[in-house]
Amino acid sequence: MSNARAGRLTAAAVRHFVAIAGLLAFACYVAIYTRPDARLPLRSDGYSYYVYLPSWLLYRDVTLEALARDWYGGTYPSFTAIVRWAGTGHWVNPHPIGTAILMTPGFAAGHALTRWSNLPPDGFSLYYQHAAGLAGLAYFLAGLAVLRRTLTRHFSHAVVLATLVTITWGTNLFHYGVFDSTFSHVYSFFLICVFVELTERWWTAPTLACTWGLGVTAALIGLARHANAIFLMILPLYGVTAWSDLRSRTVQLWQRRTSVAMMTGVAIIGVLPQLAMYRQATGSWLVFPYGGLDVGFTFRSPHLMGVLFSTQKGVFFWSPVLLLAVAGMALAREWARHLIVPAAIVLAIDTYLIASWTDWQFGGSYGHRGFTDAFGLIAVFLAAFFAWTAEHPRRVRVVAGGTAFAVALSLVQMVQYWQGILPIANTTWTQYRALFLRFP
Repeated sequence: MSNARAGRLTAAAVRHFVAIAGLLAFACYVAIYTRPDARLPLRSDGYSYYVYLPSWLLYRDVTLEALARDWYGGTYPSFTAIVRWAGTGHWVNPHPIGTAILMTPGFAAGHALTRWSNLPPDGFSLYYQHAAGLAGLAYFLAGLAVLRRTLTRHFSHAVVLATLVTITWGTNLFHYGVFDSTFSHVYSFFLICVFVELTERWWTAPTLACTWGLGVTAALIGLARHANAIFLMILPLYGVTAWSDLRSRTVQLWQRRTSVAMMTGVAIIGVLPQLAMYRQATGSWLVFPYGGLDVGFTFRSPHLMGVLFSTQKGVFFWSPVLLLAVAGMALAREWARHLIVPAAIVLAIDTYLIASWTDWQFGGSYGHRGFTDAFGLIAVFLAAFFAWTAEHPRRVRVVAGGTAFAVALSLVQMVQYWQGILPIANTTWTQYRALFLRFP
């Protein structure tokens, strides 16, 4: 095959990548939820992220009280982690409202279909369930589309295609776009992809729409998962590559103080509903929403090796292709260098927070879901590594072969997880070896 023809095919594959991924994702979604033993999409954390919508829009209640009374006799099931706050007796959901806000169009579609089919308009019947599940799938694809747009401006089509394939199927991203799509992770993935895209635009050709977009996106990032507010540091640190840049960056931000103030104001207005809910439920505007649960941070004893390398959700153990992104941070050139400092700081803090959480495995999951949110940022350095590899033809085959093996292994293990072969947590080395590539 000629180089020209290969180039055209690669460009076409990049152009149609999101559509192809969407078809595969939908086929897997159907296969998962048509199994006789299939669980409902709204389960575990996904339920808690979603429950605001039926409470707000069907019960006309922001306190979560009416839904608890009508469905559960006044007490939410323990799996929801929704508890009554000591001192006030009001319900507090530790999972914030951002995911529910983004799910709203899907909820509206599910409600319309429910009304049309005369099923119970209760917020949890068939169409509501799958509207929520497919909403997550849609945001997964939207995140890929934004990421593709960002990468295509700075890398060749071959590098972009390799990056999209690797980040989608060499990690647990596809899993959270399909199997656990009601969880917050693909929503955060989408938002962080958007934030990176808008950050570049704001620093190169700022517009009023871009400023407002950054404010709205910043609010939603914090509302989807409070700890993800650390990703907002990408904006002021974008383009900083040395200590000497900090002073000039401060001057630049001051010169744009009107835009910064507008962006900040939009973000603050965006988070006010969440703060008002905390105030109503607890009496305080700012609270630790997990305060009613026996969890928290153990900053003096983080499980760093566990979250990075162990069989118990180690991110590099279950997604070894991400080691290439680490190398990419050292090899990044040109545009990707603008993100090295903010990415290094944000990802270091994020890793420390994840490792310091009481349940540092983050419960049941395929791989470590605590890092899934950041894949839109990490993908930049994966692309940087592939771009560096492309400059050394002798290394291309080695990297391509190793990456293909890692992606294939991730896919096999994902299917094992879907079939209940792999444990959802606490996987030991003995268990992993015994179950390696094993199917019924």
